[in-house]
Amino acid sequence: MHFTRPRYSTVVPLMLVLFLVLLVPGCRNKLQPSVNGQDSFACSDQTVAIVPVDGTNPKAVYLCQNSKLTWVPNGHTFTITFPQKYPFQGAALTFTNDPQNPNNPVTSPPAAYSGSLVVYIYTMTIDGKPVSDPQVVGGGQHSN
Repeated sequence: MHFTRPRYSTVVPLMLVLFLVLLVPGCRNKLQPSVNGQDSFACSDQTVAIVPVDGTNPKAVYLCQNSKLTWVPNGHTFTITFPQKYPFQGAALTFTNDPQNPNNPVTSPPAAYSGSLVVYIYTMTIDGKPVSDPQVVGGGQHSN
């Protein structure tokens, strides 16, 4: 009986080490930089969820020309204003959802073409409280 304890106590650490040896190479591949140091983004409409305190999920979105951005309120009222630069086509709008229908998504007009990457900072309130939410990144175009 005394001899089984040392064997059991060595098996658990050995299994843990084996697990980590198999897991770490898979993680290393995910951390490698993209090809030629460039990242690519999907040029399509984007959707973000309204999240109290945090703002949105995901935190930042990339919009190409003519892409639309949809905010999904998840039952919360929100207001979004772009105080300086406006990333969409047409006159600047304040985006807010209907308090009577708080689950209805709000969709922007198509994104404008800026000629280069631009970060558009906006102010946001959720359920009447200011929230720090970072940015919309717009511009760029498809290249071959």
